[in-house]
Parts: sequence; structure tokens; C-alpha cells
Amino acid sequence: MENIKILFGKKIKELRKKRNYTQAQLAEIVNVDDKHISCIESGKNFPSADLIYRLSCALGVEVKDLFEFYYHQTPQNLKNETKLLLDKLNNEELILAYKYIRTFLLK
Repeated sequence: MENIKILFGKKIKELRKKRNYTQAQLAEIVNVDDKHISCIESGKNFPSADLIYRLSCALGVEVKDLFEFYYHQTPQNLKNETKLLLDKLNNEELILAYKYIRTFLLK
């Protein structure tokens, strides 16, 4: 899996652009320097819990949404993580997962 700081930064940048904010505008809203936003988006820095909360408010999302970045991963990383998840399922859950996956493949 990619570094969480990099994935988090990509998510912040994506959400910022959706709101049509510049880095400077977002920085002003959350009361930090715009260079700090730049460092977060590039994966150099990771924000404090307080700043994560302020970012979520400024970007109009819940905190948990800032950590949903599975789609930023490479296909190989997604396959590897899916295999790890499948290994944790009990038999009944595995059958259900198989049915879901098979449904997508039969379209």
C-alpha cells in the first residue's frame, strides 16, 4: 500500500479542487500557512487530529471520508489487499463475497 501520507494528501487535493479552493484559500479557512497545505498534499507532512477535523469541516465531508482513498491505489495493491481481506472471511462470508465478485464478472 502506498504511504498513508501520500494517499491522504491526494485525497485533500482532490476534495480541495472539487470545492474550487486554491491552497491559499483552504489554508486561510483552516488557519494554517498555505505551504503547510502544500506539504500535506505532497505527502511530506501529516496533519494533527485537530487540523484533520478542520479540513473535514472546510471541505464539507466527514473525517472518515478523508481516509477513503482505496481508489488511489494501484490495481496490484488493490488485488493484494483484497486477497488479504478474503483470507480473513469465514466460510459463509467467503461464499457471499464470491457471489458478489462473480456477479461483477458476468455483466
